[in-house]
Amino acid sequence: MKKRFNAVTLVLVCFAGFLLASLCFAAFVVFEFGSADSIPFAAKFAEIYSAIDKDYVGQPDMEKVSDAAYSAMIAAIDDRWSYYMTDEQYEQYQQYQSNSYTGIGVTIEKDENSGLYKVTVVLEDSPASQAGINIGDLMVAIDGQALSGKTSDEVKQLIEEKQGADFELTLRSQDGTERSIEVAAKTVFSKPVKYEMLDGNIGYIKIKNFEGDSGDEIISAVDGLVADGAKGIVFDVRNNPGGLLSELLKALDHLLPEGDMFVSVNEQGEETVKRSDADCVEIPMTVLVNENSYSAAEFFAAALSEYDLSSLVGTHTTGKARSQVNIVLRDGSAVHISTNSYLTPKRVDLSEKGGLAPDISVSISKEDEAKLVSGLLEHDKDPQLIAALDEIKALIDK
Repeated sequence: MKKRFNAVTLVLVCFAGFLLASLCFAAFVVFEFGSADSIPFAAKFAEIYSAIDKDYVGQPDMEKVSDAAYSAMIAAIDDRWSYYMTDEQYEQYQQYQSNSYTGIGVTIEKDENSGLYKVTVVLEDSPASQAGINIGDLMVAIDGQALSGKTSDEVKQLIEEKQGADFELTLRSQDGTERSIEVAAKTVFSKPVKYEMLDGNIGYIKIKNFEGDSGDEIISAVDGLVADGAKGIVFDVRNNPGGLLSELLKALDHLLPEGDMFVSVNEQGEETVKRSDADCVEIPMTVLVNENSYSAAEFFAAALSEYDLSSLVGTHTTGKARSQVNIVLRDGSAVHISTNSYLTPKRVDLSEKGGLAPDISVSISKEDEAKLVSGLLEHDKDPQLIAALDEIKALIDK
């Protein structure tokens, strides 16, 4: 009888322990994630994770497995502008927002013929451009370590590990010859705005992005060029991926007359309207755009166009009219997720419209596009810029 009592007691204790653990798990999920709806998902994720970790025949990288699951979760909402970032990726994103990067200043892509990584972009004033790396070069080895078979992330990590020190990079030129150069990975702060006077009296302002300090730099560029006698201004937002709303609004407020300059709409359909004051710049303007003009770059161009202050020259833009916030998770990773829709001053949704169509359509070759991104396309060989300058001259002569 005593043994039977002990057995029953043991079963009851085990059941109570299981029930308590389940309740604690449920309470934890609700406390952490704010909804009981998360409980089945969290439990299922834990089951699948455990099955892979314990039962899979191989030895998978469970951190990589988890990151893939988190990425897939965000990808499933079918919004190209929302994504998951690991802690390292989020750190790099923060660097980008401050207009800095760690590396040598190149963009690479896998070359299917050789299995190596081909340099597709060399940023101007970067360690790569200063070391003589060219577009089309294949990266063969870093300090003698072959790069064939490595992922792009592994190549990037190898370069970042060399930060602050020179290393040997072996390259294969397009003619097949190999050479080794010394280059250093650095944290480089790049200016988001550059400007100059063209043809004597036309200001040219290249806006690389609308990240940190770009608003003030745009204002300084405009005021400086006008003070130097500019009769018209060409803004270049080609290959500009957008940036911070605060920087965009700062620039637009300086350029636009009094009125609406930007509209944000939340999930409930409520509008938040940003308005400019009466101070503005009264000078002929054009804006250069292309298919890689995103978000803030598009709204910059759209606002100037809708106020009849500027014509648009180039190719059709992307059409990104969504705002994102970064939700930082406790391990340092983050999700970048769309929360609001953006509208132009005339309440146009550029996502629904599919971007901006230029008033003057001018295309350029892929070769010239690569040079443009690298800052190597000379002004007198840039057909889009030439068309924009012609438009400004016609406006000045009116």
